[in-house]
Amino acid sequence: MTGSISSASSGIAAGTQWLAMVAGNVANMNDAATPGTGTYRTQSPVLVPAAGPAQTGAGVAVAGTALGPAAGAQAYAPGNPAANGQGLVTYPTDSLVSQLTSATAAQWMVQSNVAVLRHAVAAYQSLLGPSTNG
Repeated sequence: MTGSISSASSGIAAGTQWLAMVAGNVANMNDAATPGTGTYRTQSPVLVPAAGPAQTGAGVAVAGTALGPAAGAQAYAPGNPAANGQGLVTYPTDSLVSQLTSATAAQWMVQSNVAVLRHAVAAYQSLLGPSTNG
């Protein structure tokens, strides 16, 4: 049963990191940059199976961060302080819809692992609790 607690804990940690990345993406999705200087690149976790004694079922780990496209999308915004001489700025290309989809997946990841953790703890408590046999 310790494997289930460890596996669920790793899923909760990975899901929490994923949610933090989504929050950063949403916070920066309207950041304008001068064309040619680079724009904010969306981040998403690279999830891999966790290495453990049994390998299979050891949980999940965040192996790194995948970055979205660097190019961005240009828009005409002559009043923007980041605008170039032609009045163009570059924005990140990710959408709020894709970020909300990622947030939902990460939320499900955390919630399902919390449920596994609760069941594992309940199983341990039933094994360690006082006997109800007469």
